[in-house]
Amino acid sequence: MQGFNIATYQDTRDEIMKYRDKGALRGIYLGYPLFHENYTMSLPGCTDWTGVPQSGKSEFVLEMLLNASLFQDWKHLMYVPDIGRKEVVIAKLIHKLSGKTFDKRYINSNYITEEEIEKHLHWVMEHFLIVTRNDTKNKLTPYSFWDWAVRIKKEQGLHTATIDSWKDMKRYVGRDGESIQRDDLYLEDVLEYRNALSEEHNLHFHIIIHPLKTEKDVNGKRKPPHPYDLKGGTTWFDSGKCMHTVHRVDGTANEVIIYTYKAKPETVAKQGEVTFFYDSKLSRYYWDNAGIKTFANHINEKPKALLIAEEQSSIGFDDNDSDGFPF
Repeated sequence: MQGFNIATYQDTRDEIMKYRDKGALRGIYLGYPLFHENYTMSLPGCTDWTGVPQSGKSEFVLEMLLNASLFQDWKHLMYVPDIGRKEVVIAKLIHKLSGKTFDKRYINSNYITEEEIEKHLHWVMEHFLIVTRNDTKNKLTPYSFWDWAVRIKKEQGLHTATIDSWKDMKRYVGRDGESIQRDDLYLEDVLEYRNALSEEHNLHFHIIIHPLKTEKDVNGKRKPPHPYDLKGGTTWFDSGKCMHTVHRVDGTANEVIIYTYKAKPETVAKQGEVTFFYDSKLSRYYWDNAGIKTFANHINEKPKALLIAEEQSSIGFDDNDSDGFPF
């Protein structure tokens, strides 16, 4: 059939042997051991992120991309008008790298110097390719953005491409310029294109999407939105690979829970939740490692709580004892 083939032994044997030697797909470590159990950023791969307003979606994704660059030298294409102008995006990244703010309210305490900006600016511009719009009448379609990412990868190397947010894209126009006004039909086409392009060109695509609902529970606390709460949610969930919700129960607290609602393939991620905390002075996320404030690190060390639990569980047991069991 035109455009399709049936796999044969001859054209499959070498590929399956290479797959065996390489191992099943697994992504990179992003600096947090507990989150690593739930999610790794893979090549190829696609990740969708959602959360209610002011939950920290953009901030968290930005930090994961930064860690990928710090630990694995990854490069990213970013179209992120929801964060702000290019200088705002760059300032956020430099704040995370230096621990110094651009906010003049802290000019006498933690305000960044020109020398500190120079120290980090070149590295940031090398690893983060930030798309700017010089004509307000123009809007990018998702198809054209992802195609652009493919060209950049071929020309200079690239690992990820991020859209923040989905509402800022020119939608309901198909890959050939045709009008597709139904949400389900449009999403089926555009997400299928994204997934296929990621696989073909070994890229990771991130999308941040605002949910439709921001419901509260009986106690007045905000519920974490599920991918089904997106506009066209069923199609998002059906077509998605890895899907997370970034959630702050209390919009003023620094505690953030990352819910992984969909994990595909299973070697890359698994469903679950992990709690982070946000240090506003440093603009970095950390986790509670048995009472120790622990920021992202390139070494994947087992959490202290698990080490203590393992030590306690082994007390009173002798590995050399034979109890008659075959294990």
